[in-house]
Order: sequence, then C-alpha cells, then structure tokens
Amino acid sequence: MKEKFVDKVLDFCNEEKLLEKGDRIVVGVSGGADSVCLLQFLYEIRETWELSLYVLHVHHGIRGQEADRDAALVKEMADRLFLPFCLVKKNVPEIVKKEGLTEEETGRKVRYEAFEEYRREVGADKIAVAHHEDDQAETVLFHLFRGTGPRGLCGIPARRGPIIRPLLCVTRQEIETFVCENELDYVIDGTNLVPQYTRNKIRIDLIPYVQREINEQAIRHIAQAAEKNVRWSRYIERQGEKAAERIIQKRDGNIFLSLEEFEKEDSVIRDEVIRLVFAEFVPGGKDIGQIHYKQVKLLAKGSSGCQAHFPGNVVAVREYGQIRFGRPKLRDKEIFSLACPIPSSHIVDGNGERFRISLHVEDRSDLPVQIPQKDYTKWLDYDKIEGGLVLRNPKEGDYFILNDKGDKKKLSRYYMDLKIPAGQRVHQLVLADGSHVVWAIPGRISHACRISEQTNKVLVVTKERDLL
Repeated sequence: MKEKFVDKVLDFCNEEKLLEKGDRIVVGVSGGADSVCLLQFLYEIRETWELSLYVLHVHHGIRGQEADRDAALVKEMADRLFLPFCLVKKNVPEIVKKEGLTEEETGRKVRYEAFEEYRREVGADKIAVAHHEDDQAETVLFHLFRGTGPRGLCGIPARRGPIIRPLLCVTRQEIETFVCENELDYVIDGTNLVPQYTRNKIRIDLIPYVQREINEQAIRHIAQAAEKNVRWSRYIERQGEKAAERIIQKRDGNIFLSLEEFEKEDSVIRDEVIRLVFAEFVPGGKDIGQIHYKQVKLLAKGSSGCQAHFPGNVVAVREYGQIRFGRPKLRDKEIFSLACPIPSSHIVDGNGERFRISLHVEDRSDLPVQIPQKDYTKWLDYDKIEGGLVLRNPKEGDYFILNDKGDKKKLSRYYMDLKIPAGQRVHQLVLADGSHVVWAIPGRISHACRISEQTNKVLVVTKERDLL
C-alpha cells in the first residue's frame, strides 16, 4: 500500500508538473495527518529528486497548550529527519480584531504570508501544502453554495505560482492509512471540529450524510468533476482568446471592444472576452463579479455616451459601434509612489493591481556565479545605490545609465523604443533613486547598478502578484 500511495502521488506530480529535480521546497506542516503525510512523502523521494526540504510551522495563538503541542511535534519530526525547521508565531485573535476578518480568513492569510516570507529567506523554489481530495470536494461545494461561476467549480488548483499541492489526488482515508503504515505521529486540530466554521459544517455534517444516504463515492466524484471543469475551463479560455483577437483592440492605454463582432459570439465566449478585458486592467480579476459582467452587457445595448465604472478605476464608455475601456488620466496628485527602505516587503494596491514588492541584501558569495535572468526579480549592486529607493510612476527627467562612461538615456525614449503608447507610460512602474531609474519594471535595469567583479553586497528586488 505504501509503495502504491507514493507511486500514485508521484504520477500526479508528474502529470501536473509539480516537481523538478533539485527543487528547494518549503513544506507547510501543521502537525495534522495531512501535512505529516506530505512531509514524509517528500522526504522519501528527496534523494531521487535531489530535493532540499525546509519545514515551516505556523502557531496561530488560538489553542493554547494544544497549539504548543502541535509545534513541538512538528519540530520533533523535522529534527528526526534532519531537516531545517522554522516556527512562526502569530496572534490571530488580535489580528482579527484589527482587520475585521474571520478567524478562518486571518489564519489562511498569516499562513501564506509566512510561507512566502520563509521561501524568500531560504531561496526556495516552491511551497508545498497538504490539500487533498476531500478538501477539493469541500471547496467545490463551498463555492457552489456561495454562488460561484465555472472557475469556482474547478476547486483548488494543483499549482498556483510557487504553491504546489501534491496530495490533491488522494483522499483523507488514503492519507490516514499511509500515516498509520509508516507509524507517524500526528495531532488532531480541535478547530477542525468546531461547527461554527462553514467548511467544518460541510466536512462534519453534509459530506458524511451524502456518503451515507446518497453515494459513498461522493468525494471522488466531486473531485473528478472538478478535474473535468479544469479541462473545460482551459478549452473555453483558448476559445475566448481566439475570439478576443477579433473583438478587441488596444490603443493608447485603452481597450476597444467591437460590438458587431461581440454580438456574434455565444454568451459563454462573450463572458470570456469580458473577463480578458478586465484582466488587462485588474490582474486576477480582484473585486470583479457577475454584476460587472451584466453592466458591460447592458452597456452594449445602451446608447452612445453611456458609461459604467468598475473596480481598479476602470471606466467603460459606449461609443458608436464599440465600448471603450480605460482609466482616467492621472493628475500629478494621483501619481503612485512608495518609499522602499532596505530591507523591506510591502503588499501594494497600486495602478489597479495588487502585488508584493520585496527588497533584501545578500552577500555576493552566497549567490550563483551566473546571476539568473528573470523579469520580476533583479539583482543589483547594493553599494551603487546612493539615495533612498522609491517605487513609483515615471516622472519627467527620469533616465538610465547606459554604460561604464555614464552615458544617459531618457526613460521616455526607452518607452518609445518599446512602442508603449504615451497614454500607458504614466501607468508604468519604476524603482528609482531620485531621477535615476534603477529598474523599469519588468524591463531593463540601469548599467550603473549591474553586478560586477567588484560587487560585495547584492540587493535582491522582487515584484510578484500577491498570493492571497
């Protein structure tokens, strides 16, 4: 059974491309059977896959001695396996009071923030969490009851950014059997048995009833339906992208939707085109709901001059034969600007997107000889930074240093070379030291800050979509 379990999970990892040889992985371990199983699985394949594993446990400050017991068990397991261990303590009840979120939402938020912070600290590639097939079924039902669309019925993705979920292919029962056969210690989180949490009601009351009274294979069937929805959703996305090539045009920071071509499409494809339009302005579709799709459709049938306003400061105007989507031009007082001390990490809502900007310093000797080339991570010579760095929109007079001679190039000329329309340039982001542009995100960095043989300290700057 043990070998069959490992083979089943490995087949899933290969199919979903979750692992690569040499991966450095932060493993979130709560101490429950699921996460203990995940850590044991990764440990058993670590030599074959040349994995480096880092164990992280988040203490939520909720269950007193019970939570202390969980942390001690995870540390003991990490020590027994000779793996690095990190304990992060958060006062979730206090955060709930300050931010007004539920304990469920807050717990998830602090966990993923801790995962990501530790991933950056140890230079890991991925974060492994222990969601399984039962969680998948619970999530699909949870989304369904709250009024989701087709994407919500896809459930939990096997991978999102650096986060991977190797156990999505196995049930809770299979996990408990694996843990028992390996004689692994684990704990039971009392909060999983508290009925006031919505997901717990689905887990404790609804699913057992369905399995008992309707179909004992209900969990497997719901998870299989989610897998089919993923395939269908990907197909619809491809068809929507093809249609969007005919229906929308981009000019001067605006998107123009041709109503004649739009109305030819099936309603499913029309929704997909609308989603793609919003995605240009609001990455991830944050705060975009069905009501906004309905507004676009009403605008399509309205008269010329009608307007609708959407999240992300997006305005749509009905014009003759088309709908124009765009943002009002920024006035000087609306220019985005954020001071970025070193080291620091910020979650930012700016220019219609939510992202994280992180800066930290490392010794040059701790980094690879060949510095990687990545769009949203840059490695700079820390000693060449003269003032304080600011993340902001471009300003008049911004420039790059082109070469060792100190020759300059205007940022505006750089944008012209890239053929970025003038109306879009004001929405670009740069990391600047005064008027000296250190990094035009996600493009080039200034020659003055490039790493050389004389570099001792390296400033690592990362901009990435917020995982939460």
